[in-house]
Amino acid sequence: MNTNPSIAIASLMLVSSTLCAQVAFEHAPSRNPAPIDGMGVWTHFAGNAKRNAVPSIAAMPTLTTPAWENTDHVPVPQSGVVVDDRHVYALTVEAGNSYFAVALDRETGTGIWTTPIAPVILESWSSPAIDNEHQTLIVASGNTIAALDTTTGEQIWSHTLSSTIVNASPVITDDLGDRDRILITNYSFGGFGNAQLVCINADPFDAEINPYEPGEIVWAKALGADSSGNTPAYQNGRIYLATATDGSSSRGTVRCYDITGDTQPASPIWSFTNPINAGFFGGVAIGNGHVYASSYTFSGLQNSANTVKLDKRSGELVWSVPTNRTDATPIVLPSGDVVVSSGVATGAFDFLPFFGSLPSIQYIDDTGSDASLLWDSALDTHDDLNSNGVWEFGEPYLSIGGWTHQPIAMTIGATPHLLVGTLPEIQPGVNIGHNTDLRLIDLSVSPTDPGFIVEHAAGTGNTPAIASGWIYTSGVAGIRAYAPQSHMRIARLLVDRYTRGEITLGQLLERLPR
Repeated sequence: MNTNPSIAIASLMLVSSTLCAQVAFEHAPSRNPAPIDGMGVWTHFAGNAKRNAVPSIAAMPTLTTPAWENTDHVPVPQSGVVVDDRHVYALTVEAGNSYFAVALDRETGTGIWTTPIAPVILESWSSPAIDNEHQTLIVASGNTIAALDTTTGEQIWSHTLSSTIVNASPVITDDLGDRDRILITNYSFGGFGNAQLVCINADPFDAEINPYEPGEIVWAKALGADSSGNTPAYQNGRIYLATATDGSSSRGTVRCYDITGDTQPASPIWSFTNPINAGFFGGVAIGNGHVYASSYTFSGLQNSANTVKLDKRSGELVWSVPTNRTDATPIVLPSGDVVVSSGVATGAFDFLPFFGSLPSIQYIDDTGSDASLLWDSALDTHDDLNSNGVWEFGEPYLSIGGWTHQPIAMTIGATPHLLVGTLPEIQPGVNIGHNTDLRLIDLSVSPTDPGFIVEHAAGTGNTPAIASGWIYTSGVAGIRAYAPQSHMRIARLLVDRYTRGEITLGQLLERLPR
């Protein structure tokens, strides 16, 4: 905190006078805010086809009071919502174990339509995707992938796959002219199912250019390995995806395929096998000319898994860093640093001494050719009451992130932040239920810093979306939206944080809205 009282007082007087001048202009957030950096929509799990949307927003979000809350529809736990210019879409579960796709007005939360979908299997938390060009919502549930009209909810087409879809979300191309495709992986693990990368036509039939009907399978590539939750990422005619095994061992792979042809690719452009004995059970992210993936281990403690950075052109390993077990997709910040949401609230017990971790956010400091773990939110805040070096139920720590949860990174001004949920804690076990809380955290400071948590909302926090500064998330009570704050409220909040000693004077002046 600044130690020069005269400078601090003068600065606060300047800010106060600015606030007073703005009072007459304070008003509710716009009903139709302009998109910032093109992020007026959130079309895929993790935001876009690269699975790495990190929007830059001008106004700090507020989590104090929802702009609206719809309690009529409760999404499938951990399944993310997606947003276009009119609606918020979610996959929900109702009484009697019935499943639906729903559309809500993005500004009011009013229900627009509800359409039955195939039942979710194995508690899958797949998220839908939006095909903006064809105005359809692509839904993956059970062993079915379907397209629904975004205006009416009417089913346009549906196709049954050879095995079920578990935790994987579809990706949609938008740069292949009249030959755009939808791709998804289906489930195979422990002898169940036959893992494939399935390519489905999205565009209208054309006998010469695109001889496939919308929804028709163009090809299905057998992966020869187990796959669960392996959401593909797409860029420039190539699909990047991970697998849970390599077909002969429990080491996962990351692969790159050219998907521009009408026949299945005979082999990957490149294939990478994890250097440690761990599989990939989540998606991959594309950023800064590289591909990133994080693994899951079935034994070991907090850092028994790993996160890898691969050259996007060759698949060569740049670095591998020990990290917590996860099914989530790593987030690549504009700086190149990486954020991983990971961990299961399971202690190491006498009967299970080889397994134990905590839900956490881990921050990887990437220097380019090398990287290291800078901090772990759980380990850094764990209060080891009996000083035995391990966590036990009842010992406090900051519980954020987790193996099933996909946070959102954003920059506010020049500062990286993260919207992240909290998994419920059970004793002992693996929980894939609804998150209990949502927090906005400041990634530029450590978890023990008083300014680490910027805002907090209880009773919500499942995998969120952000569009035009609006935050959309869900919990056991339904779906919520939080509106951007006015400039005046942002300034007041920053002054409050400064006077509490949570940010410096320089940080206060840097972050004031212009």
